Amino acid sequence: MSSTVRPDNLRAALDAKLAAAMSQLVELREAEQPRVTPHLSAREIIGAFLGYARSIYSVAAAFGSQQVGDLQFNSWYAQWTGKLSDPDRALWKQLRDDRSPQHHGLSSLLTELEIAVAADPSVTVDQTQPGTRPGLRKRIVRFATAPERAASDVCEDYLRLAKRFAGEFIRDHTQWLR
Repeated sequence: MSSTVRPDNLRAALDAKLAAAMSQLVELREAEQPRVTPHLSAREIIGAFLGYARSIYSVAAAFGSQQVGDLQFNSWYAQWTGKLSDPDRALWKQLRDDRSPQHHGLSSLLTELEIAVAADPSVTVDQTQPGTRPGLRKRIVRFATAPERAASDVCEDYLRLAKRFAGEFIRDHTQWLR
């Protein structure tokens, strides 16, 4: 599948990738809830999320390289990343530039922990209901570089950066859009 899109389809292509990543983020938030969610695999959701979110850069890079050349696109990209705060740049680099998950799976990025859950989805863990099974637990994942934060919070920050990247790329390259 080629990442190159026609100039008149660039906005739509980037918007579609952003929407797909947002959909995965919603599912990840659901998977992290303290209730049984056997139909949701956080690892698979994060993998899909990263695929969509990373493809935003890929589409823009292919388009930029085709329209203005690699040298000019790389210069624009270096300026863009240079404007990011240190924490945002580190997150962008970790999740966009780090290709090790493609070769080693998500294991290098993620760590697991267990949380208490309610067997009944209408009940929260804090509520005590007759007939609930005490001690029910499930595994959730966190990013190894931010184990104190929910994975969905890290993904939300990355999606914010991807939206910023797409918006600024379109803004700075409108002369090549039809």
